[in-house]
Amino acid sequence: MNGVEIHDMHPRGYLAFDLKEILVCLKEDALAREWSTASVESTGSAAVALESLEDGAPVSGERLLDLSTGVIQIIWGVFSGRIPGEATDSLVIKAIDSTFWEVFGSPAHLAGIQACFHDVRPAGYTI
Repeated sequence: MNGVEIHDMHPRGYLAFDLKEILVCLKEDALAREWSTASVESTGSAAVALESLEDGAPVSGERLLDLSTGVIQIIWGVFSGRIPGEATDSLVIKAIDSTFWEVFGSPAHLAGIQACFHDVRPAGYTI
């Protein structure tokens, strides 16, 4: 899968978005997926719940969006989504050390990200 990096920054020097904004940008497609997580490190009231998803079954897009609204920042994390019935993940979102985010998916996913964010660059690799 091809991907993009999102680097939108707040004028004070930190990222101007987090997982919630990416999920909202991808709309119903993100909400229709089952998500698994790995290596999540975050802050905020929902941090423990979000980080504990690694120990359980896939979570719905609605639940992931709900948890993402309760975090201040996701520092690290991999969020892999698939439509029920798909054999492999077809959308992957990665938080990279509070520095930027990567999104890997279909051309439609990547076009959606480019429409929602300002500083979007090609990812340095494919998955």
